[in-house]
Amino acid sequence: MQSSGNILLVGNWRSDAGYSWKMIERFWIAIARAFPSRRTILCFPQVTTVNPDILSAGIEVKQFDFDLRRPAALARFCRHHDIGLAYLTDRPYSSSTYPVLRSVGVRKILVHDHSPGQRTEPSPLKRVAKTAKVRMFGADAYIACSEQVLERFTKVGCIHPGRCHLALNGIELSRFPHPRPTIRKELLLSPDTLLAVSCSRVHTYKRVSDIVDAAALLTDLDVRFIHIGDGPGFEALQMKIEELGLQSRFTLLGQRDDVAEILSGCDIAIHASSGEVGLSLSILEFMASQLALVVTDEPTVSRIIDSGRTGLTFPHGDAQALAARLRELSSDSHMRLRLGKAAREYVENGYRVENTVASVLGVVEKVYAESNGPHR
Repeated sequence: MQSSGNILLVGNWRSDAGYSWKMIERFWIAIARAFPSRRTILCFPQVTTVNPDILSAGIEVKQFDFDLRRPAALARFCRHHDIGLAYLTDRPYSSSTYPVLRSVGVRKILVHDHSPGQRTEPSPLKRVAKTAKVRMFGADAYIACSEQVLERFTKVGCIHPGRCHLALNGIELSRFPHPRPTIRKELLLSPDTLLAVSCSRVHTYKRVSDIVDAAALLTDLDVRFIHIGDGPGFEALQMKIEELGLQSRFTLLGQRDDVAEILSGCDIAIHASSGEVGLSLSILEFMASQLALVVTDEPTVSRIIDSGRTGLTFPHGDAQALAARLRELSSDSHMRLRLGKAAREYVENGYRVENTVASVLGVVEKVYAESNGPHR
């Protein structure tokens, strides 16, 4: 069956999810603008508010749950919209549904992986089976957001290196540090109060509770803590703050759209996550904001941190060690300035979002051209 080659973009959460999906929106917009002669359709399981830039790029937004466990429904959707290329994010490397999509005209399937954590390499026997599976049921191309994920493609996913591509996560450096800090005025903080910030979904995996535990050990210091983000653990975390009597010292801000402005008013940043993809956007934003950074020593979190030069590390899950690091920083303004300056320089030298977008678009154009020929 011949397809007109329209492009399908898939959001895994509702349209206002935020967090790293804000960067992924940039990829979607760039893809749509690169192929003006084709319809670009973006589906979300639930449509609430939509980034106006998505609509201005001519992307058609649909409410549709792209659940791979529903191959018949997905096939009908792709056939109805004449999909030729599907760009998926954090989806399985192989699926029995992918051949079903191809049977209705989807010529190319691309998986962009930002999923966190480490994986175990398969045994030799399992490697043979996984290699065969990914050949039969795999995507046509895979994009990694970090060297770690690129390595995971071949060593764990058993994907042929020729299908694997790298687009290093990056950020829009012009937003950091923001010239208009707002949060200190909002919280009525004195100039002498140190402000420590963390930013992530409130989920057990992110271990924000470790930061609360550390704050409870530092009540003798003039340090205020804030956390940006919401999530399934938000209410439980708020209850823990209240139980420890930290309401006046630890504030949960929820999801915010003024992250750059908030960071510009902070002194210290903390990332206590159990794991990341190796290039956490929050960590990059902290570094770009010239904050003194403290992160867990879990390898996928501290991967880009040169401990003692661009940040400090502490043993994963050790709230007392985190408190000790924060106490050290609170008493040494020169160290805070030195770490922040070195962190900013590090990000400037290698993690610009413009480069990320160009890398992603290069892969999509190559894959699309293989099935449809010139598009302009």
